[in-house]
Amino acid sequence: MGSPFSDPDFSLPEVQLEYLPQASIPYLIWRRQTHQQRLAANYQAYSLYLEFLQLVLDDLQALGLQGAPGQLQEELTFTRRQVEGLVSNVGSLTVAMGYPRPEVKDPLDSTTYGRTNFERKVRGYIVIREYRFWIDRTERDFKLLTYYFPA
Repeated sequence: MGSPFSDPDFSLPEVQLEYLPQASIPYLIWRRQTHQQRLAANYQAYSLYLEFLQLVLDDLQALGLQGAPGQLQEELTFTRRQVEGLVSNVGSLTVAMGYPRPEVKDPLDSTTYGRTNFERKVRGYIVIREYRFWIDRTERDFKLLTYYFPA
């Protein structure tokens, strides 16, 4: 998406998006979660990330960056497909463990799309940044689950 977003030292840690799931929770709360809560949080988060990743892909098209160097669109499309598979697998695992499939509310509406070009770029940056944090949390969640349910 270009400078400043591609600069190695660029960071906006205090900027968040409304309705974008945050991976960070206090350690004791995370540690005390039940298996059902842990799976539900992952299912709900990645279900929403499917929508946000699609929004970022739509933003790329609106910005005229779909053919940008580095194949950003292809990487985001691939990531979105991986998230679809993860949502399906987490949903199946949840049901297999006897828990109900979690409900997911749709936080986005048609007004979400219309933003300035700069806001679209910032939104894309934040979605990808927070998605990385969720990947880290999911890895920890699943390591903990495998401790209780060894293969």
